[in-house]
Amino acid sequence: MSPARRNSSWPGANRLAEADDALNRLDTALAAGFGSAGALLLAGALVAVAMLVQAGTFGAPVAALGLLVALAAMEPFAALRRGAMELGRTALAARRLTPRLNATDEPLPRHAPQEGGATRLVSVTACHHGTEKPALCDVSLDLRAGEKLALVGASGAGKSTLLAVLAGEIAPQAGTVEATRATLLTQRTELFQDTVRENLRLANPAADNAALWDALQDAGLASTVAAMPGGLEAKLGEGGLGLSGGQSRRLALARLFLTDTPLWLLDEPTEGLDAATAGDVLDRLGRKARGRTLVIATHTRREAALADRIIVLDQGGITQSVGNVDPGFLHIVNGLREV
Repeated sequence: MSPARRNSSWPGANRLAEADDALNRLDTALAAGFGSAGALLLAGALVAVAMLVQAGTFGAPVAALGLLVALAAMEPFAALRRGAMELGRTALAARRLTPRLNATDEPLPRHAPQEGGATRLVSVTACHHGTEKPALCDVSLDLRAGEKLALVGASGAGKSTLLAVLAGEIAPQAGTVEATRATLLTQRTELFQDTVRENLRLANPAADNAALWDALQDAGLASTVAAMPGGLEAKLGEGGLGLSGGQSRRLALARLFLTDTPLWLLDEPTEGLDAATAGDVLDRLGRKARGRTLVIATHTRREAALADRIIVLDQGGITQSVGNVDPGFLHIVNGLREV
């Protein structure tokens, strides 16, 4: 397990790493078990055949046949290893999901924002599922409709948690949340083993072909999809296999463009993209976001430069709030990563 993955700013990174470790241990145990069983079976068959040949029960040809049967006897059980792995994955997934399904705490009510506002948080404290340590502590925030806000801070400062609270994916433990309807674009591009069409329609099941092509065009992916066998009917592999990282990000962006929510929440939307691709994605995003409220969690200058205001988070609290007309704005932006 790489340290980079362990220290990822994505809130579930450590849980994912632990799940991967558990699956690796299960795979190793299964491989050792099947290997040992196969070796014992072959050794037992060899001893039995040798004793029967020595006793004159049958000759060498039948003995050779017996050894071949012993070698082939483990083949039908090879699928059991795969089945055990799938069972392990299912059990781990159920273990992660069950606390959410069986949550006993009632989420605090979310109210519609006042006219002219997009979001208002008052003294909000929030924790991740399964943890007691607050990821956000007494956070208050007012966001006007149409405002572009950048959230900056070190990994673990609470940026992704704040986005999850605004999206309604995490219920605060204390405080008041007033938020308009929102769409969250996470760091991870969730694509599925299905057609391009169905991957897009997750955002808007009622979207027709024209709307899908328009979204792809706005995301800069229309020519790529048109060149694929079947176009919108082209099959993607698991996790979007068949598309590059940049193309997968553009497909997620097209999915975002299909939503009609007034608030877009973006968690490092260009992370992992080369400078040219990232610049193009941000240009397209900026054009499509006109008239919408935008909140971007970022570590880079190029993303923060889109904002009307920057908020600095540290250890779950807001330490600074600076508008783009203030001298401190450029100081904060220049302190971020260039790429």
